[in-house]
Amino acid sequence: MMRYELKKIFLKPVNKIVFLILFIVTITAGLLTIRDVRYLKENGEHISGTAAARELKKAKNSWRGELTEDLLKQVIKENEKMRKGIKPQEKYENESDYWNAQDAAFQKTQGIMDIKLMISRAFSDPDNYDYYKADNVKAGEVGAFYERRVSNLKKWLDTTEEHYSFAQKKFLIGQYEKLKTPFFYEYADGWKALLDSQYLPTLMTIIVVIIGFFVAGIFSDEFQYKADSIFFSSKLGRGRAVGAKLGAGFVTVTAVYWGAVGLYTLFVLCTLGFGGAGCAIQTGNNWESFYNISYLQELLLTAIGGYIGSLFILILAMLVSAKSRSTVFAITIPFALSCVPMFLGRVPLLTRIMTLFPDQLLRVNKVLEDFILYEIGGRVIGYIFVCMVLYLVLSVVLLPVVYGVYKRTQIK
Repeated sequence: MMRYELKKIFLKPVNKIVFLILFIVTITAGLLTIRDVRYLKENGEHISGTAAARELKKAKNSWRGELTEDLLKQVIKENEKMRKGIKPQEKYENESDYWNAQDAAFQKTQGIMDIKLMISRAFSDPDNYDYYKADNVKAGEVGAFYERRVSNLKKWLDTTEEHYSFAQKKFLIGQYEKLKTPFFYEYADGWKALLDSQYLPTLMTIIVVIIGFFVAGIFSDEFQYKADSIFFSSKLGRGRAVGAKLGAGFVTVTAVYWGAVGLYTLFVLCTLGFGGAGCAIQTGNNWESFYNISYLQELLLTAIGGYIGSLFILILAMLVSAKSRSTVFAITIPFALSCVPMFLGRVPLLTRIMTLFPDQLLRVNKVLEDFILYEIGGRVIGYIFVCMVLYLVLSVVLLPVVYGVYKRTQIK
């Protein structure tokens, strides 16, 4: 029976078109992600994609290893050497000459750029990040590199207007101190391109909306085709047939979600490289994150979180389909829950409550630096884990509800 329901979903002409659109969108997102990896050649030419990844891997892996004090000192000295001769902007006759000198220095320092940015983050004041700070840090100062990360957090907690309880402050500081140091560093631009871009959460949102087209008609089609009286009067119409519809919906959500996310992930990583999977996310754009995880773990957290969020939203769409008997109405649910909260969250009065909406699970990779915490039973927990558990439980609860609602449907 479930096989029959799956055929009804995937053999619909409109669903075939939608499936093709999803495939095209996934490949396009992958191409755009790959294109964002760029490298500046000595002749001033910008290259991107595979060619850029090859050059960056060669340059960055020459600094591969633990970020010890000695290695950080070498980075500072190398940076000073590469930037030697650059004068203040006002001393250049033409502004273009100044920027040409900056580009020349940037070209030579691309191999150490990740480490430079970490140094800048460590030695900038809290809430006042200075991109060029590493250019003014001396080799003798980098011994405080890891200590600065913790001390900056303590300073920020003492001065911020955000309210954190004693337990929450203790939790954040503890997470910072538990982070394994020295960091291990190597080329990881494939993971950074995958997880730091806006394309992954955007793709997840599109996936949810598109799967909504697939599942919205599972429970309402019988009414649309005027076959409800036959369906519910058949021997298994209020038992196995309903279960088959529910199973088909679950299989569709699972297969399409993991197929699209898996295709996107493999496309990007096979092109840009799998290296750096074990590096801490703090070696990239998540310097301030209190989640002590690697890039591989971030991908798993992001993908699983997205799946749980998608599952809840789409089971709710199926419930609406079963209750309202309207395919059109059910289709609006995925859009409303994956897109609308993102805009409502910009309203200050609604910001906090919006962090608990399921759309947050579609963009886990973009909220890893958010210091949003909850105290449950005296234990402090990051809101990402709160959302994951909350919507996993709600999804499990909704499944029998959908079954019960459709099973008790009255024929008009």
